[in-house]
Amino acid sequence: MKTKTLYFTIVFITILSFSCKNDEPIKEGSVDLTYKKNNLGDSFIKPPFLERQIDQEKYIINSQEDSEIITESGTKIKFQNNSIVDEKGNTIKGGVEVEYRDFHNPIEIFLSGIPMEYDSAGVKQIFETAGMFELKAYQKGKKLYLKEGAKIDVELISTSNETRFNFYSFDEKTGKWIYEEKDMIIETKNKQKQNFAIDESDELARPVKQNESLYAFDVEVNKEQYPELSAYKGTIFQVKQKNTFNPLYYNVQWDKAGIDKVNNKLYNLTLFKEDTSIIVEVEPVIQTKNYNEAIKQYHSQLASREENKTERSDFDIYSTPVINYNSDLSAQYEVKRQFEVNGFGIYNVDQPKVNPKGQVESIIVNETEDLVKQKGIYYYVVNLNQNSLVSLYNKPRYYKKSDNILWAILNDDTMIIVLPQEIENIKNKKLSAISYSLDEGLALLEEVCLRN
Repeated sequence: MKTKTLYFTIVFITILSFSCKNDEPIKEGSVDLTYKKNNLGDSFIKPPFLERQIDQEKYIINSQEDSEIITESGTKIKFQNNSIVDEKGNTIKGGVEVEYRDFHNPIEIFLSGIPMEYDSAGVKQIFETAGMFELKAYQKGKKLYLKEGAKIDVELISTSNETRFNFYSFDEKTGKWIYEEKDMIIETKNKQKQNFAIDESDELARPVKQNESLYAFDVEVNKEQYPELSAYKGTIFQVKQKNTFNPLYYNVQWDKAGIDKVNNKLYNLTLFKEDTSIIVEVEPVIQTKNYNEAIKQYHSQLASREENKTERSDFDIYSTPVINYNSDLSAQYEVKRQFEVNGFGIYNVDQPKVNPKGQVESIIVNETEDLVKQKGIYYYVVNLNQNSLVSLYNKPRYYKKSDNILWAILNDDTMIIVLPQEIENIKNKKLSAISYSLDEGLALLEEVCLRN
């Protein structure tokens, strides 16, 4: 058996921070900063950071054939042949570029800049989502449309199998959500663990996409000793986000490197130089350029395994559990919602919820500065017991009797966060906040919002 100590190539990734500045402020106390016009023209969609938006997944289909794409999250989308047209209604021939992205948690919703306010008979409420997605199509850079009467079949990965959610489409011209009368079939089934590594029971490994804002090493490994690392082309080792890592390590010509498995997700990378060595905690991921191929391979293998399973009994439907967002069961089950849409655009499986009522009169940042006294600040609140995001201008609030996290962006590289325990113990409408860099703050928000 070959040794675990192998030569390697180092990949350096530059970390950049970007932000977009707000234009004229809207009326104090209004909800959803996304309703402001911005430097994207008259768009009602206002991402807080233009360079941190959720990436578009891009696929090429033949418009003259029935086509199906499987997205990174596992959502399936089926197109009918000759159903795509240009702005004049002419049927498109040849290749079409389909762009897709979905938003399944408060951080993705925040980064999307898509407004989540719903006006029902003059009453403004906030959407709690069970799955939101954007689907667009282009040919040679020109926007395409769906032929009148044609349908697109969608099998959307959802965060909940509850039947209380309705279906809405977003009108990008008016900035309003429109209720759609849709029949949805909800399917709930046990899912295999989707860790990257294959464990002793030979579970199918789901590829994890490289985060290009993090450091990574390209290491050649012993495929016999670590077969799980050779399942997909383009495997590299990404430094854990919270790992203490000195960028100066990249300036060292290391003699050799060793890989040791910690668990199904983590490995220790040991770098050797003469009598010196350092250990870096890393996780295996797939390089961006190889990810689409890897995810297709994963879903193909997953479908093959599903076909070989014994069909469920008809009586199993009576024992189907109710899955809530971030519940203990949500990690054990996969929920799919099947429906049709009659055009490209932004769609949401949603339930309108009330706005937060808890009042905040003072936020002390780093024990010195009262943020509420400043004007022109946008506050974001997440009720960690539901999958929703609220944005408020100059008026921070929180949900009573719920776990909350609250944050605000101060400038191009700084944000503040009020942690859940601070809001839980609020006294005299006064909160304490800590300032973070954008990278640190967004990492913390993702950890808190996805952990609960």
